[in-house]
Amino acid sequence: HPPSLACLLTLLLYYYYLSSVPTSARHVLTRLMREIPSLRILALRAVGPPGCNPEVTFGGPRVRGGNSDNDDKGDDAIAEQQSPPSTKVKRSGGDDEDVSYSPPPKEPTPTSRLLRSLRESNLPKRPYVGPGRPNANDVDIAHPWIMAVYPPREPENNAPLMGTTNKDENDAGDEVEFLAIENSNCAVECMQQFIDALVESGRAGDSRMGVHFFREWVAAAIGPESAASAKRGGEAGRSKKRQKRIRAANEALPLGSMSLHNFAAGSVRTFSSMERANVGCCLGTLDVTGVHGLTDSILTNVVCSGSFPRLRRLSVKNCRKLTGKGIASLAKLTKLCALDVGGCFNVHPDDVVSLVRSHPSTKRGRLTEIYASGLGWTDVAMEELVDATGGHLRGLGIGFSPYISGPGLILTLSRLESTLDRLAVPFCPGMDDAAASALGKKLPNLAILDIRGCGKVYTLSGMMGARADSASAGHLLVLARYSGISNNSLEETMRLYDGLACILDGGGSGEGIRR
Repeated sequence: HPPSLACLLTLLLYYYYLSSVPTSARHVLTRLMREIPSLRILALRAVGPPGCNPEVTFGGPRVRGGNSDNDDKGDDAIAEQQSPPSTKVKRSGGDDEDVSYSPPPKEPTPTSRLLRSLRESNLPKRPYVGPGRPNANDVDIAHPWIMAVYPPREPENNAPLMGTTNKDENDAGDEVEFLAIENSNCAVECMQQFIDALVESGRAGDSRMGVHFFREWVAAAIGPESAASAKRGGEAGRSKKRQKRIRAANEALPLGSMSLHNFAAGSVRTFSSMERANVGCCLGTLDVTGVHGLTDSILTNVVCSGSFPRLRRLSVKNCRKLTGKGIASLAKLTKLCALDVGGCFNVHPDDVVSLVRSHPSTKRGRLTEIYASGLGWTDVAMEELVDATGGHLRGLGIGFSPYISGPGLILTLSRLESTLDRLAVPFCPGMDDAAASALGKKLPNLAILDIRGCGKVYTLSGMMGARADSASAGHLLVLARYSGISNNSLEETMRLYDGLACILDGGGSGEGIRR
C-alpha cells in the first residue's frame, strides 16, 4: 500500500530468486515469464505517482470514508488526520522550524512485513546498480561513498577488483568481486534503490522521506526486534552515565550505510526525522553529498549532537552552506575514520587542519582518509595537514588547487611513504611529469592516483619506471581524463610495464574503491 511500492518489493524477491537458481533453470523461468524491466526502472516507475508516499506506506493505511472531505485532501493531510497527536521539536541556531513526529503504527503495514521478510531471507548478495550515468564530478577515488568490495577484503589488500570479465560464472574456482552497499542486506538495498529513484526522478522531498521511512530503514538494517529495543542517544535531560550505557548497548548492533546523494530537498526536517527514528544507533556510513540544505546548525545540533555516535565515514561533499564552524563540530563524532569535505567552498584549509588536530580519532590513528579538494590548498597548508595527521593517512584528496607546486607535493607526501595508497590531485597545475616520476619513487604503496585535468602530465613511463625499482609496488589505477596523456603515450607505457590501468575517458566510477 500503495500497490506500486508493494509490487516493487515483490519483484525484488523474484530478482534475488533468479540469481540463486542454476543458469539452466533461470533460462527456463525467463522464457515462461514475461520479461521484467530492471529494478532501477521499476523503482523509478514506483515513485512516479504522487500517491506513492513512504510516510503512508510505512506509517499506516490511508483512512477514507466517514468524511467526504478526505477525498479532496492529499496523502499528507490524510496521514496527519489518522495519526495520534504528534510531538513537536523546535531547533535553534537559524533553522527555526517546527518538526512534527507521528508515532509508529501499532501493527506493521503489509509493505513493512514484506520488506522485513526480505531481510530475513537467505538471498545472495548482488552488485548494487545505482542511478544512471554519473556526473564527471562523481567519478573519483572515494565515490560512490557507501560502496564496498564484496567478498570483504583485508585492509591491506589494494589489488584491482576481480570482476567477471572473461570468466565462467558457473566456475566456482574463480573468485568474483563486486561493489555493493557497505554493511547492507537485501532490505536495505531495496530502500536505497527507492531513495535513489526518488532523487533521480526529481520527486524527492521531506513529505516523502520522513520519520516513518527512516524507522523502516532501521528495522531493515538491524531487524524489527532490535529496532524496537534500541535506545536513542543525544536526548536532552539524560545524564552522562545514562548516555554511556545507551552507547554501549547500541555497540552490539550491526552497522548500516545510507546515501542521500544529491537530495537537494533535504532540510532540518530530514535530519531531525533521522534522529527521531534512531537511525544513529546503527548508521556507520553516511553520504549527504550535494544536500544543499545542510547547514552548520543542522550539522552541529542534529548530526553531531550525540544522536549519531557510530558514524565512521561521512561525506558532506558539495554541501556549500557549511563553514568552518560546522566542520569544527565534527570533532564530536569520535569514531570518524574517513571524511570528504570537497567542494565546500565556504570551508578553508585551516578549518580542516584544525579539525584533524583536535579530533579524537587522530590521536588513536583512526582518521586515515581526508578528501578536501577545491578548498584552495597551498604548499604550507598541505604540509600542516600531513603533520596534523601524525603520518597515518591512507587516502588524501587536495585537488583543484592552483597554488600547490610539484616540489611541494614531493617534499610533503614523501612523509607518507609507508601509508599513503590513495591520492587525488585533480586539476593541480603543479603536478607534472617530474612530480609524477618522483612520487612513483617516494610512494611505493600507491594503488589509486587521480590526476584528471593535470595537463602537464604527458606520460606515466617515468612513474612506472620508478615503481619498478621498488619491491613493494603493486598494481596502480590512474584516473587521467583531461590530462596530457594521449592514447599513444599510454600504449607505450603499458608495453614497457605491467600492473597499470589508466582511464582516459569518462569511466572509472567506483573503480578506485578498495574498502
